[in-house]
Amino acid sequence: MRLHELDEAKVMDEDGKKIGHVHEVHARDGQITTLVYGFGGIIQRLASNNAGKRISWSDVTAVTNEGIVIRSKKR
Repeated sequence: MRLHELDEAKVMDEDGKKIGHVHEVHARDGQITTLVYGFGGIIQRLASNNAGKRISWSDVTAVTNEGIVIRSKKR
């Protein structure tokens, strides 16, 4: 997979519920650290502010053809 393939990828929880799309990918030392997603992520991309929702790369459980699956919050 190439980094550009994550851009605009669908983000969903482990139950398959769509929660947004990736708008930014943050990396440090060549490793992905954070994904910025959701409507605020669009604003962040355009206005260079911190409006987007963030998910740590360590909370990504899978990257599939359907999109990016993130760990569901504990219930």
